[in-house]
Amino acid sequence: MNKPHMIAARTFFSRMNEGRSTWLDEGQLVKGCEEFFQSNEYSSIERNVAFAGSHNFVSPLVGSNELQTIATVMRPRIDRFDMAFFGSLESILFDVVDNHERAAVMLVADSLSYLPMTKIVDVSVALENLMGEGMYLLFLNGRSAHALFDDFKQLTAPIPV
Repeated sequence: MNKPHMIAARTFFSRMNEGRSTWLDEGQLVKGCEEFFQSNEYSSIERNVAFAGSHNFVSPLVGSNELQTIATVMRPRIDRFDMAFFGSLESILFDVVDNHERAAVMLVADSLSYLPMTKIVDVSVALENLMGEGMYLLFLNGRSAHALFDDFKQLTAPIPV
């Protein structure tokens, strides 16, 4: 049995972002996320789904299968000035998880956000806390490549290819 080849996370993202100079917009993230759901056999994909809770939230794209429903939050560019966003994201996460059976939240971001997410301490701490509560993180690059994480520690660990 062949053992997968491992590469450093920074190398993986450097390759994923090679030749890119512009950030994806929200529409491109929605399209890429839809492709992700389809390729991972989510049987139901819906747009603009409302989730009720203490903060009403409309997810631009929701994927469901027999095991779970994933509500997405699109944020093309993450940087040091996004701390208020993470507070809102935390409220959304708890509302969705607490009020909807088998539901999870997935932050979808441009893969160019990898370095700010792992190098800016305030951002990485916020992400680690959110992922510790069950949030997924999906990186897209606009070229049909993606990287999905469910544990913050995996963001800097070697990646099998």
